[in-house]
Amino acid sequence: MSTHLKYDQKNVRKYHYFLLLSLIQKHKQISRSQLAELTRMSNTTVGKIVKELINDRLVIEVGQEKGEIGRKATILELNPEGAYIIGVEIDLTFVQIAFVSLNGKVIKKRQFVFDIKGHPEIILDKVANEISILLTEIGTIHADKVIAIGLSMPGLVTWPEGEVLMVPQFHWNEVKIKEYLENKLDYVVYVDNHVRSILLAESLFGTIKKYKNTVCIYIGSGVGGAVMINGEISRGACNTLGEIGHITMDPNGPLCDCGRLGCLQTFISASELEKNAQAPIEDIFQAYEDGEEWSQKLINRAKEYLGITISNVICMYNPEVVLLAGPLIEDYPVLIKDIEQITNSQTWNALRETYKLAHSTIGKDSGVIGASALVLNEFLRQSVHN
Repeated sequence: MSTHLKYDQKNVRKYHYFLLLSLIQKHKQISRSQLAELTRMSNTTVGKIVKELINDRLVIEVGQEKGEIGRKATILELNPEGAYIIGVEIDLTFVQIAFVSLNGKVIKKRQFVFDIKGHPEIILDKVANEISILLTEIGTIHADKVIAIGLSMPGLVTWPEGEVLMVPQFHWNEVKIKEYLENKLDYVVYVDNHVRSILLAESLFGTIKKYKNTVCIYIGSGVGGAVMINGEISRGACNTLGEIGHITMDPNGPLCDCGRLGCLQTFISASELEKNAQAPIEDIFQAYEDGEEWSQKLINRAKEYLGITISNVICMYNPEVVLLAGPLIEDYPVLIKDIEQITNSQTWNALRETYKLAHSTIGKDSGVIGASALVLNEFLRQSVHN
């Protein structure tokens, strides 16, 4: 009986430890008294846990809040150098590996070009080897503070098992990435789809951190989606909730790579636009800027379908924010010029004022920062799992 009680007390302490840590991360800067107010814990309990967090070098004191006369509260924030994460992004043409701090800053990275369509084990061996090289480069002092490895990639990925069921672009099927890399490296590995990773990164470090209900629409060589409800990534029965690339937009439309007709991505993804125009994507957009009719027709149709997609997503998920991300949006912002107007013309009147559009702010390192966000999010949620 007493052992059981001790176990419960230990779990409660651990829950409070991670609860305070996640609140400090979320608010960026906060005082002990504010933490006590938010959690309804006593000032003494909060003080003890904060002391533990400071001793573990996960939290630092950064001066005092401005105020009137009287004792000023000391401000706490996450210590970006208290722990680190290895973020890995596997894409169609390259692999990127980065050493990332707790506030989402890339400190050091390695990148290599590889034929991803090769044998998965060969690529994963190369990834494991590059991680080992990076850990050697950063030195033992920093390497000892790595809490886990996060890996983001396209395709259908199971959670939390980290098995890639299918990546059509890579010709990968049923690859147990998490298990394979954990056997090669002495770290816990988290694996998820890159769109969910980017949505997590933007909610932890980007412009949408104050919102709890968000949707990400990602446009690159394919089209992807991810949904966050009440601050949690929604996953569905097999971790594909929000995957909108294969919604049928026209049952008599173009043939998709998946073998079906008229999927959303046949109208707006880079690879399908190239296939349609028989020209590289940069030439298509250059022709659009030059006012060439064939390109105007193709891009305007893509914009129309994107507007319909956003309005459908607003009806389905009722988000506060729709985040537009991915290489096509970053490299060719003309694709989303006037998109709010196009979306509103398609959106049910009752919902027109309920959402806002946002753009990804993390930039070219979004893949590795997203991968590290997978780890940080799980680390902060450990209270739920323990």
